[in-house]
Amino acid sequence: ASKYLKEIETKLEFETDDKIQIIVYNKLSDFKQSNIGYINNESYNTGGLTRISGNKVFLYFNGSYADFQKQIKGGIADIVFNQLMFGSSITSQMKNNIIFNLPEWYSKGLTSYVSEEWNTDLDNIIKDGFSINKFQQFNLLTGNDAVYAGHSFWRFIAEKYGEKNIPSIIYMTRVSRNIETGFQYVLG
Repeated sequence: ASKYLKEIETKLEFETDDKIQIIVYNKLSDFKQSNIGYINNESYNTGGLTRISGNKVFLYFNGSYADFQKQIKGGIADIVFNQLMFGSSITSQMKNNIIFNLPEWYSKGLTSYVSEEWNTDLDNIIKDGFSINKFQQFNLLTGNDAVYAGHSFWRFIAEKYGEKNIPSIIYMTRVSRNIETGFQYVLG
């Protein structure tokens, strides 16, 4: 986890001040039954996705070390990105989140891009999605569609304009509180 933290902080050019806590469950069923991090009437995590609450990452081990490492890296990327965009204290996160709401393709796609290398599975999913016009209305995408489309978008930005421009885009988006301004200022 500490290796991934340094790698992600380098990619995003941001160092987190807070300690990240990782809570690991033995299996998915234990993970689903937990109520730690349960907020208001938000539903329990029945899908088995990595859950983030503040600076805590909740993971489960399903028998695959590769999947487990992917969960760790994705959880850390999500926390670092949220602290970068919204601040580290709960009050600043709530205030900034109310004022500035990012679409899922931007936030979840970026954390996916930072935490997972491009591979043939992603390539096939993206090709299928574009071939059936699944990604036509980018800002309305949710769930896995937003993650995959966002991941491919950030990969495109990195290949066309260079990976070093991504932290600048994020910074300008945060400062201007506008996604288009962030891209326009950095990329022209």
